[in-house]
Amino acid sequence: MKVSNTAGLPETQSAPTGARSPFGLREHLITIFRQKKKLLTILGVATIVAGPGSLLMTNIYSAEVRLLIQNARTPFSMSTPLTGQVFTPSDITQKDDVATEVQIFTSPILLDKLVDYFGNERVLTSMRGRWDWVADMPKTVFKQLAVLPPVAQVLTMVGYVPKPEDLHYHAVQKIRAHLNVEGVRQTHVFVASLDSPDPEFSADALNALVGIYMDHQLSIRKGKGAREFFDEQTKQMRGELQQAELRLQAFKDKWNIVSIEDQKRHLLQQVTHTEAALRESQVQVAETEVRITKLKERLAGQQEAIPLTNVSERNPMLDQLKNRLMQMELEYAQYVPDSPAAAELVREIAAVRARLQAESTKVTGAATSGLNQNYQELKRNLVTEEGRRESLRPRLSELTKQFKSYRDSLNTLDQREMELKGLMREVKVKQEAFDVYLKKEEESRINEVLDRKGISNVNAIEHAMAPQKPVHPRKFLNLVIGLMIGLVGGFGSAYVSEYMRRTFVTREEIEETLGRPVLAALPLVRPDTSDAGNFELELRQAAQHVIRSYHEHGLRTLLITSALRGEGRSHVAGALARVLSEQKFRMLLITFEGAGPEQPAAVHADNVVTSGRDADRLLQDVPEPTDRPYLHRLRVRNRDGTALEFAEHLAEVAKTMRDRFDLIVIDGPALTLFPEMRVAIAGIDGTILIIEAERTVAVAAGRTIAAIETAGGHLLGLVLNKRRYIIPEWIYGRWVAAGGREGV
Repeated sequence: MKVSNTAGLPETQSAPTGARSPFGLREHLITIFRQKKKLLTILGVATIVAGPGSLLMTNIYSAEVRLLIQNARTPFSMSTPLTGQVFTPSDITQKDDVATEVQIFTSPILLDKLVDYFGNERVLTSMRGRWDWVADMPKTVFKQLAVLPPVAQVLTMVGYVPKPEDLHYHAVQKIRAHLNVEGVRQTHVFVASLDSPDPEFSADALNALVGIYMDHQLSIRKGKGAREFFDEQTKQMRGELQQAELRLQAFKDKWNIVSIEDQKRHLLQQVTHTEAALRESQVQVAETEVRITKLKERLAGQQEAIPLTNVSERNPMLDQLKNRLMQMELEYAQYVPDSPAAAELVREIAAVRARLQAESTKVTGAATSGLNQNYQELKRNLVTEEGRRESLRPRLSELTKQFKSYRDSLNTLDQREMELKGLMREVKVKQEAFDVYLKKEEESRINEVLDRKGISNVNAIEHAMAPQKPVHPRKFLNLVIGLMIGLVGGFGSAYVSEYMRRTFVTREEIEETLGRPVLAALPLVRPDTSDAGNFELELRQAAQHVIRSYHEHGLRTLLITSALRGEGRSHVAGALARVLSEQKFRMLLITFEGAGPEQPAAVHADNVVTSGRDADRLLQDVPEPTDRPYLHRLRVRNRDGTALEFAEHLAEVAKTMRDRFDLIVIDGPALTLFPEMRVAIAGIDGTILIIEAERTVAVAAGRTIAAIETAGGHLLGLVLNKRRYIIPEWIYGRWVAAGGREGV
């Protein structure tokens, strides 16, 4: 088990939160054997309830009958005239067919007839279980009390009116509660069973119910007056069909309709051709308009008369200016840039260039003019296009009229087609309805014959027989289930208890939770076992830790304390002192008599000397010898004075005895019961905390460790005491002895 972290420990000294204790086969065995009493108790209770309980239960016998659904007769089915779909018996699925018969078989009216057939008393007597009287006891007691005059008066005052018991209703409910009817998958068979304590009644009641069901099925499936109804409806539908056919023929004659589809197809072709011709004419007119517009634009940009010849002469001034400009540019290359002469020359070059630009536009010559041929050609083309446009307009108008006429004719034909389809649909619906009623008329005649013959859709495959063995209770199965429930419940409670445990049982749990070393794990010594040897071995390991601290850190005084009273502190202190004395250490064991917070007092002994304080605070300066040559004992007792004074004086006593002994072991009281002991802890070299297995909780141990360290004490380590070896020796002893691992 992983114990939660102890409150009160400093965070730096607590165990790593990510650490996890191993939980393998050993831990599972430990959990089972530690909680074996609880596990065996739950297992025993479950077995007792399942075993003898099954013997006390009422034996229930179940009779069974099987019925087959056939298609010898089919219920009346009507069609849907608008869609023409007819629901035939094949449309009803096998599952729906069986479910329908099951509902009829379990209907209340059949159960009422069954109870009337057997009588209320027989039904209630045959269906009564062995322990039904226990459930009826409150009602019986109430009836007996209601007869008493005082109780009757009180019930009358509160308005209670006793109602007569309806035995028939209770009998019907008994049958309904124990009747089970269900269909067999993938078949037309359904099975009915009736459970009761009386096997003869189960078979008789089920056979009687089958007979009542067969009669009831014939009565509900019989169509009363069906044949007369269908005869009348057939005649009526025949007349309506004839009238619909006459209206359809009259409509065709009126509008001369032979094949409305062919007529519509012809009109669609005419509309298509006319529309194509109309589109073509509109395109031609548009193209003509565009050409006329373009010709007018080009004609506006032409002159009717243009010059035919043009004679020009060259300007001599222009040549002179060009020669002058070239000479001045050559002279500029000989001047220094930005000089006054160069600047003056630049201005003259600019003046010559301006004069050259002005003279270049002046030419001399003579010209002659005449008619523009392009203008005349454009004029002729414009007249031609305008004439073509005028010729297309009458054709476009005629095509538009034809297209509109064809469209109107087509719309009219569509309306007549809709009327024609409505008349044809009416004829079709009337024809379908007439066919359905004609078919049902024949079916009704056949059903009348089947009714007279007593033919039903359901037949009994086998009748119910009185069962020889009860179906309930299943004693062996109940016993197995009880054992399984007991095992699951026992193991579950064991593991839940182990999970909820907050005490320590192994050194790994202590080290993981408290983050302190465990010096020894002392087992609880049991007779005729190897526990004594393990105890001595663990105690010697703890003694080695003390000896190491003696040599390395100068340990002289050692306090043995605990978190709670009765954790075996004194036993561990004496045993540890004995083992150390065997190592030839001069040991002094200081024990207390009646030390506790409720009895604070000073120190007293028989042979005493003064210690420098008051006379009532005397301590035995010569310790008592023991049977061990190196071990002495000093007993102290509380009488007068406060607990704080006692703790302070104890520290002085330990300091005084340091020179006379190698090691002083103080069997101190529990810190939770004697908190004043913290005053003396700072003057003691080391402290060992005793933790009792399966008793000391993690919170108490953590608070005690925090109190020791807060008081300035040095915690040498922890000792796990009274540790039990849970797993039996014959299962786990060899493993423990060979591997040295703990078998708790």
